[in-house]
Amino acid sequence: MAGERAGLWGRLVGALSGRSEPGRPTEEGEVWTYTPPGVPAGCRELRVCQVPEGEDFARLTWQVCGVCRRGLIRKIRVADRWQRRGYGSRMMMRALRGGETYTWTTTKQSEFGESFFAALEAATGIEFSPGARACDHMRAARSAVRGEPSREPPQPYDSPGEPRWSHRDGLG
Repeated sequence: MAGERAGLWGRLVGALSGRSEPGRPTEEGEVWTYTPPGVPAGCRELRVCQVPEGEDFARLTWQVCGVCRRGLIRKIRVADRWQRRGYGSRMMMRALRGGETYTWTTTKQSEFGESFFAALEAATGIEFSPGARACDHMRAARSAVRGEPSREPPQPYDSPGEPRWSHRDGLG
């Protein structure tokens, strides 16, 4: 099981690495902030901000329940100006960490979001069905106070030789 999980994680890293340049450095003044849940199965948030403005241009909110082995993507957003740079896939890579074998669902998505999750599903083998199926633990914890935000290193870009994917690949 551990070897199987490590192999899956390796495929996820390769598949979710985005469309960016291999080895591309972090954008100047880019800050990634993670806010953990305040209670088990509570909401987590990942924000990417440009300094000094401090406004986030990419944000992901999700929940994970270890008891029910379920994950729920509540919201993913990347500002227009920052799209097509791999932020959505890099944030998803962070969200999936430790929950690669869980059952994942999403809230209703826009057309762009539908193609993004379809490509993510094709690349990783993880189904992201719409319908926001939260377990009882998630529902009870949704409005709970979150933990203290902390900076974390940006998610990596892909490495040379690893496969890349796009939400438009194979979707006409």
